[in-house]
Amino acid sequence: MSLTLSESAALIVGKLLGIKPDEQLAIVCDPKSDVEMARALGAAAEGAGAEWTVLEMPLRPRERSNELTPVIERALEGADCMIGLTGACGAPTYSSAVKQLYNRKTLRGMSMVFRNRKHFTEGGALADYDALHRDGLQLRSLWEAGRVMRITTPAGTDIQAPIAHDHVVLECGFATEAGQEAAFSDGEVSSRPLEEEAEGTIVVDGPVCYLGVPSSPIRLEVRRGRVTGCEGGSPEAERLREILETIENADNIAEFGIGLNPASRRNGDFEEEKKARGLVHIALGDNVFYGGATRCGVHMDMVLYAPTVTLDGRLLVDAGTVRLD
Repeated sequence: MSLTLSESAALIVGKLLGIKPDEQLAIVCDPKSDVEMARALGAAAEGAGAEWTVLEMPLRPRERSNELTPVIERALEGADCMIGLTGACGAPTYSSAVKQLYNRKTLRGMSMVFRNRKHFTEGGALADYDALHRDGLQLRSLWEAGRVMRITTPAGTDIQAPIAHDHVVLECGFATEAGQEAAFSDGEVSSRPLEEEAEGTIVVDGPVCYLGVPSSPIRLEVRRGRVTGCEGGSPEAERLREILETIENADNIAEFGIGLNPASRRNGDFEEEKKARGLVHIALGDNVFYGGATRCGVHMDMVLYAPTVTLDGRLLVDAGTVRLD
């Protein structure tokens, strides 16, 4: 089963983003965006009585991939809501200028960065978003009451950190009020580990932003919140080492996230898998979106399989099974 493109557009802008008559919608694209998706979203917004504008940014080197152009930054000051549809970067999500607009509660957003038409119509897009949102609220409440998170996996991950429990991000589809941000497809709760506090080992056995699925697990050693070693003989490990060595702050442990979407597939796509119920992702690089102060040209999600997550000793995920009771 799948949705048609028009059905998906209506779902996003109608229910999840809550487009209202006379609002201004900005759709941020780049040369890798799907033009038909942008037009479908615009048509659905127009059907709700809103106006829409497509803003296209250029492709940039990776170390600048989280930066919007100054013109787009200024344009977003006049928007009520934004859909980030860039195919080559995460700038509409991770731009510090966008974060400032969220903090000022003048903009709400829907992140569809790095996604293609399948994300729009299949897999996690088919979830019951009302039920998903209820689960997200429950997990966020537990998360906000905690202090120290530990993540382990059968592959060898064992990392622990105090978390920003006062800045827990709920991304379960709905962004109907100014200052809110969600994604599509969606389904996670996350926050940043406190800077310079994460300690342990991460063994990456799932897909990684920019890199895909590693042909063999990548082992990262973490001390004082930074990656101090990257081991692995795969091409993906070599590319990750290059990123860590050449992009400032790419070694920062930026995010811990727990997926909640039961419809998201295990298909090797990091945007699909990081939302999948019971999977965990840990991100490197920029953490400004999560309330941190570390800016970086990349924010790289890395998916981990069969995780166990505890918060102050309380079990949140048990070998890939979410525990909310």
